[in-house]
Amino acid sequence: MSGETAAAVRGRVYGTVQLRYTERGTPAARFTVLQVPREYDHTRGQWRDGEPVLVICTVTGPLARHVAECLTDAVHVIVTGNLALRDNVLYLDSAQVGVDLAHHVAYIDDTLPAVLAGRAPVQAQRVPTAPVPQPAAAHPGGRARPTTTARPAPAAAPGSDWWRSAPRTTRDAVTAPSRTGR
Repeated sequence: MSGETAAAVRGRVYGTVQLRYTERGTPAARFTVLQVPREYDHTRGQWRDGEPVLVICTVTGPLARHVAECLTDAVHVIVTGNLALRDNVLYLDSAQVGVDLAHHVAYIDDTLPAVLAGRAPVQAQRVPTAPVPQPAAAHPGGRARPTTTARPAPAAAPGSDWWRSAPRTTRDAVTAPSRTGR
């Protein structure tokens, strides 16, 4: 469609998520995201909060049920969709909604710890062992007899030591101070 503005909004859920159903039974959720932009104050030499912006987000279909189940007040999210301005209010017809992993740990069904999922914990996998030949030991009959000892197979080494590399020296959106304290 023409005239739509694709946008991504990063902020916190403000208030509760409302879940309703249309006449045809399609779920629809509505929630508000409070986006507080960070600005660098050159006179003070520090970061500060800008003017807060409220964006009303709507989702439909299965995503609406997931949003209603997963999101609560003050959860940091990243929402993408089509942005519209109506009566001086920003509306976002959301296509994708995700938890901002810069502020939260998120589990999916496959990675949810067993204790939280209400199932028995899986026993740890045993590391395969391979016999390792040892130097021959003297046999009382004079013949050498090889011995073997089981030892875990070595793990694959990581491709590079990127986590030990020098930190970045520039400050940009990626390295800006965290806002988790708000």
